[in-house]
Amino acid sequence: MKMSHHVTDIREIRDILISAIALAFVFSYSGWSQIGNILSVFPYAVLAVSVGFVLHELAHRYFARKYECRAEYKMWKQGLLLAVAITLLTDGRFVFAAPGAVMIYPRVDLWGNVKELSSKRFGIISIAGPLTNLALAGAFFAASLFWPSQILLMGMQINIWLGLFNMIPFPPLDGSKVFSWSKMIWTAFFAVFAVLFLFTSGII
Repeated sequence: MKMSHHVTDIREIRDILISAIALAFVFSYSGWSQIGNILSVFPYAVLAVSVGFVLHELAHRYFARKYECRAEYKMWKQGLLLAVAITLLTDGRFVFAAPGAVMIYPRVDLWGNVKELSSKRFGIISIAGPLTNLALAGAFFAASLFWPSQILLMGMQINIWLGLFNMIPFPPLDGSKVFSWSKMIWTAFFAVFAVLFLFTSGII
C-alpha cells in the first residue's frame, strides 16, 4: 500500500510539472516570428504559472480532502495537446487552460457505501481554485506597486485568465460545478474575473 501511494505521488508530481511547463509555453508563445521574445518571456511564465496553476490545483485538493475524499491531480493529455494546438494556430492570441484536473473520489465507508458529495461541497471545492487565483492576482498587483517588474505583471494576468477560464460554466471546468451549486456566486465571480481581464487587457 505504501509503495502504491508513493507511485501515485510521483505520478501526480510528474503530471503537475508537465502541465505547468505546457501552460508556461502557451502563455509565452506569440508566434515563431517572435521567437526571441518567447525565449525571454518563458522563464517568467514558468514561475508565474507554477505559482498560479499549482496553487489552484492544490486548493481543490485541500478542500476535497477536508471533506474526506481522495483527491489527486491527473494530467489530461488531450487537453494539453489541444492547448498547444490552439496556441500555435492563433499565434498565442487565445489560451486554452485545461491541461488536467484534480480527480475527486468520494469516501467509502466500511460497508462499501459511497458518501456522495452535495452540490454545495462540490461547489466549494471547485470555487477554491479560482478564489486562489483571485487572491494571487491581487498579491501580484500589490507587489508590482512596490517592485515593478514583468514577472509580477505576468503573474497577475495569468492568474486572472486562469480564474476566468475556469469559471466558464461547462464541464469539466470549475464553473460548471459552481453554477450548479449557486448561480449567484458563479455570476459574482465570473463578473469580477471578466472585468479584471478586460481592464488588464486595456479593453476598458
